[in-house]
Amino acid sequence: MRGNVIACLFCILLLPGVPRSLRAQGTAFTYQGQLRDGGSPAGGNYDLTFTLYNPATLLLAAGPITNSSVIVTNGLFTTLLNFGSGVFTGTNYMLQIGVRTNGGTTFTALSPRQPLTPAPYAIFANTASNLSGTLPSAQLSGPVPSAQISGNYASAVAFNNGANSFIGGFSGNGSSLSNLNASQLTGGTVADQRLSANVPLLNGNQTFSGANIFSGPANSFHGSFFGNGLVGWIPTNGTSVQAVSDAGYLLQNSQLVTVTLPPSPNVGDIVRISGAGSGGWKTAQSASQSIVGNFSSYSNSYWTASSQKSDYWQSVAMSADGGKIVASTLAKYIFMYSGGYWSSLPSNLPGAAGVAMSADGYQVVAVVGGSSGSIYLYTNSASAWVQPVGAPTGSFEAVASSADGSHLVAVSTNLVSGVIYVSTNYGATWTPTASGQRWVSVATSASGTKMVAAAYGNYIYYSTNSGASWTPNTFGSASWTAVASSADGSRLAAANGSGYIYTSTDSGVTWSQSGAPAANWSSLTSSADGEKLAATIGGGGIYFSSNAGATWTQQAGAPAQNWDAIASSADGTRLAASVYNIGVGIYLSQASTQVSSATGTNGFISGGPGTAVELQYIGNGQFMPVSSAGTLWAH
Repeated sequence: MRGNVIACLFCILLLPGVPRSLRAQGTAFTYQGQLRDGGSPAGGNYDLTFTLYNPATLLLAAGPITNSSVIVTNGLFTTLLNFGSGVFTGTNYMLQIGVRTNGGTTFTALSPRQPLTPAPYAIFANTASNLSGTLPSAQLSGPVPSAQISGNYASAVAFNNGANSFIGGFSGNGSSLSNLNASQLTGGTVADQRLSANVPLLNGNQTFSGANIFSGPANSFHGSFFGNGLVGWIPTNGTSVQAVSDAGYLLQNSQLVTVTLPPSPNVGDIVRISGAGSGGWKTAQSASQSIVGNFSSYSNSYWTASSQKSDYWQSVAMSADGGKIVASTLAKYIFMYSGGYWSSLPSNLPGAAGVAMSADGYQVVAVVGGSSGSIYLYTNSASAWVQPVGAPTGSFEAVASSADGSHLVAVSTNLVSGVIYVSTNYGATWTPTASGQRWVSVATSASGTKMVAAAYGNYIYYSTNSGASWTPNTFGSASWTAVASSADGSRLAAANGSGYIYTSTDSGVTWSQSGAPAANWSSLTSSADGEKLAATIGGGGIYFSSNAGATWTQQAGAPAQNWDAIASSADGTRLAASVYNIGVGIYLSQASTQVSSATGTNGFISGGPGTAVELQYIGNGQFMPVSSAGTLWAH
């Protein structure tokens, strides 16, 4: 069938702003056309098909729609088309129409395809889709896509809902922000003038240049402070430290630690030293530096000869406080010094080669040499020396006592058959524990658990079980003359009669040569902490160390004598030394006050374990203690 069609499309699209009465029209529209058959107007019932094509791509866009039994009168027809929603979005379409007689089997495609053109109101509707004019806010529903929101808002915009959420960033200087809660700030910097006086600055490196006052009683500061007058502590385990200004050093090493003072400090700078370790400490100065203050010192201490000068003095012992002294002579006399006076003890025993006493000075033990020698006990309440039942005999040379007098150790000096005897019951009974040496000196810890003994021409022996067993040192033999022990037994010292003084910091397991010169060392004593050592030279002078033997100073106030024995108080500030020479007697000395260390590299101050000092630089190369703990010694 040949024919053509002329069509007119009326289409109404529903957009925002169109009256609600139009919404019911949906997506259907009326199509009118004219159908000719063989050049004449057609008439009757026809079946029609309608298909939409995109003229740009020539692809099917929608349909086909088949409308059956469409009435054609004098060539004209009207029919309803509905391609559904989402089809007419502004694209131009071509309409393909097919026709057949009613009841026919094949559709004939009419040519050409008909363009669909908009009606006048449809043209306006396309303009309305771009929001021409004012859109009432009541017509909006649901969220507006973020891609559709942009531009500048010059008028005031108020967001009153507390649930408003803003994700992303804002640009601009924020100069007009008001009533902003500072707790909501998570970044950036707020100028100090914007903060109230009590706002803390957390987790930052702060510089407070004004006068800051912390008046709250519950203020708590954790960590360290550094700066002029605020000194933080730096733990160190080394044996040498180069100090810097306004820093504190917590010394933890078991050996002596040398702290070198800052070479170019400013007036007011602080250096703190705390002897937390067991090794003690000393300072080191540059060529022009010194330390001024009130220090203890033996460098210029006076030695005073006592009134007892009757015989060859050969042994001396002192109580812990230095208030009592017991001394023996080659003859049978033993004297006690107390309250500034000497008095002779009972004389019912031969001359004692060695004496020892308890820390309080109330219990005394003496050993006698020679072929009939033995061990004797004396207490202040007794009227005579008592020889314990079963006490051993021999040519005894030395004896030592624990602090409470319960543990005693005595040594005999037979050339090849000397014996070490120990007692753990205040001398009531004695047990031999080592033999075969020429024992010349012995010392014990305050508890009596750790002991040390010297064999002349042989080794140093140590015991850590109250003398039950003994172990020799490993560094060789020498002409040992004397040994000494700290109160805890960890620090030991041994004097060589023809060499040097050696020290140990591990109860005698290992030894090292001290800073003392080579000499004929005749006797040795130690303070309770093992830091203060004093030693005598037979026919010479007396030397003192305040740093566990690292450095030694000859005491200018001590005369050259045939020194035979020396004893010390527990704190090392009092000394007593005996002379093996008739008519000379016992010398006493007490540490003097020294107001300054020597200027230059040879000067220093020192302290033992548990001592501390805060030094402030006051100018002219001088430091001064502004606080201290424990006894400090100057050199």
